[in-house]
Amino acid sequence: MNLIKKVFFGLSRLVYFLVPLFLIFACVITLYFENVLSLVLSVGLPGIVVLNAIIFIYLAFRKRKQAVFVLLALVVYGFTHVSFFKFNFNENAELGDTMSILTFNVRSAGGAGHTSDRDRDQRKVRIETMAKFVKKQEADVVLFQEFWTANIKDFPSYPYTFLGQRKGSGKSMQLILSKYPIVNKGYIDFPNTANNAMFADIQYKNELIRVYNVHLQSFSVEIDQEFFTESGLKAVYPKIEKGQKFKSVQTELLLENFREFQGRSIVGGDFNTTPFSKTYESLRANRQDTFLEVGSGFGGTYNLLGYPMRLDYILPDHNFQVMSHENFNLKLSDHEPILVHLKLKN
Repeated sequence: MNLIKKVFFGLSRLVYFLVPLFLIFACVITLYFENVLSLVLSVGLPGIVVLNAIIFIYLAFRKRKQAVFVLLALVVYGFTHVSFFKFNFNENAELGDTMSILTFNVRSAGGAGHTSDRDRDQRKVRIETMAKFVKKQEADVVLFQEFWTANIKDFPSYPYTFLGQRKGSGKSMQLILSKYPIVNKGYIDFPNTANNAMFADIQYKNELIRVYNVHLQSFSVEIDQEFFTESGLKAVYPKIEKGQKFKSVQTELLLENFREFQGRSIVGGDFNTTPFSKTYESLRANRQDTFLEVGSGFGGTYNLLGYPMRLDYILPDHNFQVMSHENFNLKLSDHEPILVHLKLKN
């Protein structure tokens, strides 16, 4: 019996060391690398943090010295990564004179693969519901990813549009709607993929603001029963590895355009990456994350088997004050929209 107790005590001490060490390892890998391991760790990082927090509370309550090492791991996380949960005690703040932006990956608005009468009817209802939602929000600028060309007529209240439609380009459709004049526009073409980014220079009152609509590389991976088999995992690995490499290239192309443009700018869209990734940290540099500023809860925009992941973002530069950030639960697409209100600083 004494031997069992000694073994159990030894294993528990080992766990108190390995779990925080694993958190530090995960923080380093996700911050500096963009590969399969970093993706897996970035998805699981909130769980690793919660586990460390539970262990710390237990050890601190028992006044164990191992609590110091667990606390160190949590401090490393706090300095290297953003929070995955936010409290907002001022949700009813006065918005005043603001610019509102909505981003939404609508998954082709039901346009792809809908061939039967039932599919077409469901798609029609879905489009009508989506159009009503956008109209109700009265956003000044709307960013759509994976748009479907036939739906642009459903948004007559936006006199200025930039539809990313180029024959033979092989790019997925994107759209920028604006209530303010678009005086310049362009693309940031990502090589060897259907994903893309576009921008519109919008004349907002007396200011020129560049708004980016970004759709970064996804992995085209379906989470089903076959996914968890040996053959399924072997098939998924190269897709994820390829997607991570593509995303690194796409991020660099975006950053290059950011550096070239010297004015006020806002980046929004579907980044297809968690806020614990190198891609996110690179794009957020010198910018604000509207969720971190005034959001609340988990801020999830994508549901992975019940796990709320944050894959969609709006990142204004520091010329703006973030007044509001709102998440929705529409279930009209695999992604959920985000609506924010921004105020120009003097």
